[in-house]
Amino acid sequence: MIARFATLPLGTLALASLALASCDNPRGDRADETRIEPETIEASPEAVTDPGEVPPRAVRIGFDGPRFDACAGYGLIRDLPDGNPTLPVRAAPSRESVEVDRIGEGQGVSMCQQVGDWIGIVYAPEGTDISCGTNSPVSSVRAYEGPCNQGWVDENFVKLVAG
Repeated sequence: MIARFATLPLGTLALASLALASCDNPRGDRADETRIEPETIEASPEAVTDPGEVPPRAVRIGFDGPRFDACAGYGLIRDLPDGNPTLPVRAAPSRESVEVDRIGEGQGVSMCQQVGDWIGIVYAPEGTDISCGTNSPVSSVRAYEGPCNQGWVDENFVKLVAG
């Protein structure tokens, strides 16, 4: 049974998680706390310097509640496009968003949030061995503020390993 879930896309797993969460919560007050969210921007208008630029959007954690890890999945960057050695990490879930970093094939990432075809990730800076704190529960949904890097990547280049 676990092996079947490992081959499903993260969006499918998020929908299954939402269905299970609604069984656990008869009031249904977590309906808006899912990994699949409408495209909303959480930045002030003055944060945008170029009218065509998409404002930054923090990766949020804690969607599964205070009894579960802050991020529901762990994955590896894989199958990079056109022989590129690195994948762009963006400040928001959009190709028009500014590139904040690049990560290489095989880099491990915590998969915290999904918006459309974008995965909000948290990852340790290359060459470090620090804990990002995503394996521990948090009391409520909130923006990630830990010691690691965060950003958004195209879901097609993240292979779910655990979650």
